[in-house]
Amino acid sequence: MKKRSVSLLLALVLSAVSLPVMAGKQDPMVVPAYERVESTNGIPPSAARIKAAIIHAGKTRGWAVTDSEPGRVTLRYAPRTHEVVVAVRYDANGFKIEYVSSREMNYEVKRDAPWIHGNYNRWIRNLALDIQNSPVFHQQDGVDAAADAAPVATP
Repeated sequence: MKKRSVSLLLALVLSAVSLPVMAGKQDPMVVPAYERVESTNGIPPSAARIKAAIIHAGKTRGWAVTDSEPGRVTLRYAPRTHEVVVAVRYDANGFKIEYVSSREMNYEVKRDAPWIHGNYNRWIRNLALDIQNSPVFHQQDGVDAAADAAPVATP
């Protein structure tokens, strides 16, 4: 009986010690490089198209636009208790996703390198892929602005 109590106590202590480790899973943060956008269907990329693709991809994945200025769109993603804010810088040829801030993502710098919750790298990779594959790049000129415009109700 005493052996069983000691084993149970040891199991409880080990599980209590390992919980923070499992909850605080971190990976090295992948810092995406500048990504060039290639012409598709003979339609050349432009700053307006790339901005529209960033907004479209973000909305598709559940990111919210929190700020937008020429050359930069700020997106926020907040599933459950986590929150990530990124700035997507763009020009007429491509874009770059940059980390701005996070909450509940265990961000820290270790040995001069950023580490963060493993989901961050997946979320950023998916966002970049969705920007590259956005249907905005297959639309004719004049559709760029319409991608962001809200439908106007007619009387």
